[in-house]
Amino acid sequence: MDREMFTDSALPDEERMLVYKTFAAAFSYPGDNLFGLFSFTTEEKKELPLEYDRLFRANSIWLYGTEHTALNEFQRVQYLSDIMGFYKAFGLESENDRPDSLNIELEFMHYLIFKRLHAMEKDEADSKEKAFICLDAQKKFFNEHLYPAAGKIAKAIISQSNNNFYVETANDMLEFLESEEKFFGRNM
Repeated sequence: MDREMFTDSALPDEERMLVYKTFAAAFSYPGDNLFGLFSFTTEEKKELPLEYDRLFRANSIWLYGTEHTALNEFQRVQYLSDIMGFYKAFGLESENDRPDSLNIELEFMHYLIFKRLHAMEKDEADSKEKAFICLDAQKKFFNEHLYPAAGKIAKAIISQSNNNFYVETANDMLEFLESEEKFFGRNM
C-alpha cells in the first residue's frame, strides 16, 4: 500500500472501506483471498504460510485483540461480550473464529462503512439517522476495540518479523489507524 495516502487527510469512505478489506485479507491465513489482492512470486506464496504459522501460531503474537488489551480473564470476557454486542446490533455473528480476531474486526469496519454508504444513497426519511448510527458505531468500535488492539499487534509484528510483507503491512496499518483516529476526532 502507498503510505502517503494516509498522511494528509481522511480518505473517502469508498477508499477507507477498501483499505479495511485489504488489511483483513492481509492478516488472514494466506490463501486465495490474500493472493488475489497482492502480487507474490511463487516462492513468496510458499514462504508466507510458513511465516504466518511462525508469527501467529508458534510465536507469542496473538491475532486476537483482547489478548493484547485485557488485563485479566474477567475483562477479556467483558470485551468479547461487548464486541459480540456490536456485531449482533448489525445482524452479524462471528462463526469460524473469535469475535476479537483482527481480520474479523477489520471486516466489521469495512461492513459499517458499506452500511453507511448504502444508507446515504437511499432517499428515505431515516437515511441520515441510519448513516449517523453507522458512523457512530465505527467511531466507538474503532476507539474501544480495534485501534488499541491492532496497534499493539502491528508493533509486535514489526519487532518480531523479518518478512517484508508482514512488516510493511503492519507499518501501513499503523499509519492508517493513526489517520482513522484523526478522522474520527474530526467527524464526531
